[in-house]
Amino acid sequence: MKNFKLLIILAILVLPAAVFAQKQPRTVREFFNLLPQKYFTLEGCSPANDKNCNQARREYIQTFLEIEDTANGFWKSGCDGAQSCLTMALFKRSDSTYIVALQTEFEMGYTNYFLEYKAGKWSDISARVIPSFSRNKIYDLPQKGTTIEVFAKNKTGEDSGKGKKLYDLVWKNGKFSVKR
Repeated sequence: MKNFKLLIILAILVLPAAVFAQKQPRTVREFFNLLPQKYFTLEGCSPANDKNCNQARREYIQTFLEIEDTANGFWKSGCDGAQSCLTMALFKRSDSTYIVALQTEFEMGYTNYFLEYKAGKWSDISARVIPSFSRNKIYDLPQKGTTIEVFAKNKTGEDSGKGKKLYDLVWKNGKFSVKR
């Protein structure tokens, strides 16, 4: 009986850590599968009929996936008139967590986010981890390497794309720094 109680106590202490470790995503596909609509809208998703938009995700991947480079932590998928394009890059921290960099491209321009997924919740940490972060900049995510090219956003009419290159963001020792 004493051993049984000890076993129960041990299971209660160890189980939450084991569950958390199992649920922490590690690949671009695992992060994509957890990505909320808030950061990337999947057209054709009806949450009432499609929990977590799983069917819409499968259809999106089948139709639009261009690059899934697991080794480099990079994802690129296309788009059409209604559906935004998505580029995603993972930046691994020393504690084995990730910064998930997203770029969505749509008819009227670009949106960038730098996110953290922790304990089952997403947080936008852009302003905290990117020096001089601004929604008026475009952060081009790399497939290889860890340098992000930063561009000004054009703001005139139909030319709402990339403007002049401003600088590079270099990922080194677990943080981004500006390189001009």
